[in-house]
Amino acid sequence: MTQIDFDKFTLLNGLQVILHQDMSLPVTAVNLWYHVGSKNEEPGRTGFAHLFEHVMFEGSKNHNHDFFEPLWKVGGNLNGSTDPDRTNYWENIPSDALELALWLESDRMGFLLETLDEERFRVQRDVVKNERRQSYENRPYGMAIAHIQEALFPLPHPYNWLTIGSQEDLDAASIEDIEAFFKRYYSPSNCSLSIAGNFDRNNVEALVRKYFEDIPPGEPLPRMHRQDSSLSAQIILSINDKVSLPRLYFAWPTVPWRDSDTPALSLLASIIGDGKSSRLYQSLVYEKQIAQDVNAVFMPSEIAGEFYITVTAAPGNEPNALREAVLEEIRTVQTTLVTNDELEKAKNRFESRFVRRLQRIGGFGGRADQLNRYNVLAGNPDLLNSETTRYLEVSANQIQDVANSVLGDNHVELTVNPQAELSAAVSNLDRSIMPKPQGLPRFVPPSAVETTLENGMKTIVIEKNELPVITFGLLLKNGAISDPKLQPGLSYMTASMLTEGTQTRSSQQIAEEFESLGTQIFTGTRREITTVNSESLTKHWSDALNLTADIVLHPTFASKELTRVLREHLTDIERIQDDPTSLADRVTPMALYGANTPYGHPVSGTKIGLENLQQADLTQQYESIYSPDVATLVVVGDVKASDVNTQIENLFGKWRSKNSNSKTAKEIPPIVNHSQPEQSILLLDKPGAPQSVLRIGHQSIPRSHPDYFTMSLIVYSLGGHFSSRLNKNLREDKGYTYGYRSWIEWQNPASLFISGGGVQTPNTGDAIRETILELNNIANDHPVTAEELKYAKEGIIRSLPESFATTDQILGQLGELVHFDLPLSYFSEYGDQIENVTLEDTTRVAKEQIKLEQLTVIVVGDLRTIEPQIKDLSIPIKYIDNEGNVTDS
Repeated sequence: MTQIDFDKFTLLNGLQVILHQDMSLPVTAVNLWYHVGSKNEEPGRTGFAHLFEHVMFEGSKNHNHDFFEPLWKVGGNLNGSTDPDRTNYWENIPSDALELALWLESDRMGFLLETLDEERFRVQRDVVKNERRQSYENRPYGMAIAHIQEALFPLPHPYNWLTIGSQEDLDAASIEDIEAFFKRYYSPSNCSLSIAGNFDRNNVEALVRKYFEDIPPGEPLPRMHRQDSSLSAQIILSINDKVSLPRLYFAWPTVPWRDSDTPALSLLASIIGDGKSSRLYQSLVYEKQIAQDVNAVFMPSEIAGEFYITVTAAPGNEPNALREAVLEEIRTVQTTLVTNDELEKAKNRFESRFVRRLQRIGGFGGRADQLNRYNVLAGNPDLLNSETTRYLEVSANQIQDVANSVLGDNHVELTVNPQAELSAAVSNLDRSIMPKPQGLPRFVPPSAVETTLENGMKTIVIEKNELPVITFGLLLKNGAISDPKLQPGLSYMTASMLTEGTQTRSSQQIAEEFESLGTQIFTGTRREITTVNSESLTKHWSDALNLTADIVLHPTFASKELTRVLREHLTDIERIQDDPTSLADRVTPMALYGANTPYGHPVSGTKIGLENLQQADLTQQYESIYSPDVATLVVVGDVKASDVNTQIENLFGKWRSKNSNSKTAKEIPPIVNHSQPEQSILLLDKPGAPQSVLRIGHQSIPRSHPDYFTMSLIVYSLGGHFSSRLNKNLREDKGYTYGYRSWIEWQNPASLFISGGGVQTPNTGDAIRETILELNNIANDHPVTAEELKYAKEGIIRSLPESFATTDQILGQLGELVHFDLPLSYFSEYGDQIENVTLEDTTRVAKEQIKLEQLTVIVVGDLRTIEPQIKDLSIPIKYIDNEGNVTDS
């Protein structure tokens, strides 16, 4: 594997520093790991580590404002997370903003408590409580893990509780508790700082010493070592939830991350429950068809681990049947060695995923993050470079050994049943001076080679040779807009069935061959395009491309497979009602475009439109929309353009259109504006929902409109980043939501301008009122300011290089060019187009294109609780069902 080179040194105050250079992009990643997580808490005081993660973004002594703002303004991308073992914070920034990031990070490390007050603490506690509702309480099956965790690791084990903590403990937390927690754990001697990317080695060390070395170390902290669970019997639990299908969880306590059995356990999980060719999928989903989905995963942490098997019952099947089938598969793997093919496939998947993560220098799982992981939890960042060896040396006998030693009687089984419908150094540094970036980075997008085959199919190739990874995708300029009026979802089903059999390969063989290469094939259907994407290591690229060509050119849409896939898909459509966010996203296009229009019907279809689907329907749709003259193959990665074009010609050169009479997006008749002549509210009842999901918007300009760049800047200022107007108002000032934003769903004839998010149920009416207020402000009373425009431009331009960091990101960017018929030079000219937008442009376009009088408000929530609030808004109300149909109430 490619070596990740680095330097490591330690400051006088104990701060460990890791430096990894990569000069390929003008981007630098800053990543901090504090060795504190939820396992460092105490019963009755849970959730502190995660709550403090939020507090750390709210300002410190010399920057007493939200942490996001100065970094967003220079094009940075940042986040943080907490798990049982560590809390991390990271920023991906243009390289000239490195000093700014270090100044900010050092200030909150050393000088945060001076600005922490009761109001700031209260708001963030409310935000965290809302995050718990959104991530657990308002999510299908969301509370299962909380029940399992408590049983799997009985007290006093510190993995007994969720990282997010309990609502009761969060309510009981005081500012004094939080201050004590900070003083104990947030110090340079309990932190590892990893910097990766484009920087000068000597300069960056000087900056680190300048900003961090005078921060006092903390008291020495005892390190927790391996702590096995005291679970000594089988525990069987059951809970009820607002879901459509039962789900069964198996969980075993296991060894920690660095244990010698970890690789074997990880590969065991892959073999029995990862992917369509895994044992449990083949047995339960494909052959017996008693499960809707199945998954196995091994999750090792610092002092212990967990092994999960999760199975969702297919309609009409009971959990007991699933239980016996899972236990039988476990007995098989305990008594019979896995095959060489199974083991090789699992190793390839691990290696492929491991290498793909290393494409990113920053963010979650990138190189800076991985170096910190191995440094903090294993004591040696260089172990990253030998990790694949541990996995590639695992034998079939080791797999059998861990299956017997771990997957025994001491485990937890939890069934989720559908709930019945019931009615320091000496320093003279002046920290008050905020460092400023030294100038916008020069970014030259990677060059692309475009060719056209005789049959009209295009290829676009970008060479990116840093890692042995190749990502490729076929894009067809036809999608759900080509669905017959009475068969919404036909294009979606056609794409889904591509992988279910060809003239020479069965569905199982396709899954087996892709997964044996350590990769998968993904089909996708959007309104105007269809995609078939894959990614592989370079050594497997030719085989992956051959397989992809076979499923695109020779699908059979076998009736046997269609029956199974359709049944699963119709069940998934029914399950959408379990998730308020999915419901909101489903009915929003119906409301704004019209339910029976090419742009309004659900892309995934409806039960009525699909339940009688036949093989002939798929064949006809395939012959209609799968054609070389609307196809472009994009290839990005460790490959030469000349080699690609030769292979593409051999595989696709004889492809001919069979019956291409469908219309592309540009040929669809103009969209009728279904926005109401006055504001209206559509209410969709979700009884008992702890949150309301809001979508507020109307039709907007097409992607080709001259005001595209101006509208993008307006939306960025309104709700396109953490410090935007909407999020600052509804999250930071009022604590109504975990996150609230605005966006445009760009299409060729007419797009959708939408604002929304999940809000606390008691604040639903106020959240709608504040959203409309902010829309009115930016359109009329308080247009985008010169400062907002400046920072929006810098934020968008400076963040562009990072969107070209990985092969799949580049594929996505090129896909947008294909989708909207943009030239390959588009990104080279992108910055100039953004810079050319004036303040007068944003004022004019906001006034013209934000149509307050046409706003439609979609609300998915507990009608009984929110209806009185909604009525107080004095906006006409209609009631809709899960398919967007207007009902009586």
